[in-house]
Amino acid sequence: MTKDIESGEADTAEERGQVHFLAAIVDELIRRLVLTGAMTDADANAIEIAVAERLGTSPRAW
Repeated sequence: MTKDIESGEADTAEERGQVHFLAAIVDELIRRLVLTGAMTDADANAIEIAVAERLGTSPRAW
């Protein structure tokens, strides 16, 4: 059985590393989509705002 991220169970350094790795991949993908013109800065900011609202954090500007 896998642990639920929101279950309150202590996570491991490996799990934190995986989350940071995935976040870095997403950042790089968005950055490249913006640089190639496949996505606008406004699109990237809209995604950031939507995610921040889901997580209850402050959005970052692209």
